[in-house]
Amino acid sequence: MKEFDYVRPSSLEEACEALVCDDQSVKPLAGGTDLLVQMREGGLRPRGLVSLRDVPGLRFIRSNDDGSLEIGAATTLSAIERSQEVREHFPAIAEAASFIGSVQVRDRATIGGNLCNAAPSADTAPILIAYGALATISDGRHERTVPLEEFFTGPSETVLKPGELLVSLTVPPPPARTFGKYYKTFRSAMDCCTVGVGVCAVFADGSGVLQDVRLVMGAVAPTPMRARECEELLRGRALDDELIARVGARAAEEIKPIDDVRAAAAYRRVLAAVLTRRALAAARSWAQKGAVA
Repeated sequence: MKEFDYVRPSSLEEACEALVCDDQSVKPLAGGTDLLVQMREGGLRPRGLVSLRDVPGLRFIRSNDDGSLEIGAATTLSAIERSQEVREHFPAIAEAASFIGSVQVRDRATIGGNLCNAAPSADTAPILIAYGALATISDGRHERTVPLEEFFTGPSETVLKPGELLVSLTVPPPPARTFGKYYKTFRSAMDCCTVGVGVCAVFADGSGVLQDVRLVMGAVAPTPMRARECEELLRGRALDDELIARVGARAAEEIKPIDDVRAAAAYRRVLAAVLTRRALAAARSWAQKGAVA
């Protein structure tokens, strides 16, 4: 591993100041489960690391009176997985966190790291985007908020500017009769997902008609992507076998997969169709039972 400078600031302002550089060769360090591996393998050679360990206000899970959920960027995945607030009101987010790595990895890895690494296969991104999550970004003095859907600009690339940090996520309160679910396929339990699908379906009433829906896929494009054509096919319709099959087929056409070490593009199209059908079937089953998810 190449030598690097190490800074351990005690405030958000100090951390952001330490991250300012022209070549983006200074990186924030939270859990380090992605960053340190990339450094050890030689794919990433920063000249400096800025530890976030002592920066206050980045580790929290908070349910608000309006039903929204806030999560600090340095909150560990295991804390999210085990949180009663998350499991009760947004179980699909806890489920997605539980799919990442091992227990040891989740005890160190953070939600902010999983997102800021900007891997197309990040497990937390699809379901958070499906729920309409907002990302709060700070330069230590000022904050700005962007929809998480717009946070990613390409593989390993985000809207973060030099000197900025993702500080928290806000998940808006879901409407009544909202179902959320995340599905993924992978080669082994410790591997990144081959294809991930997050769905957030809002049912109009007891008839099972979809008032609104967001269908978001991971590892099928340069960034997590909403399957907007699929969403248009679903809105205002009741889920039946024919519609579910049709939308699954449309999902396979809408994505933009590549061949890589985990799967061929053609196989990813098959998986996207299967997981989309599975997610919609789960939503229909939930609506028929009148359950709360």
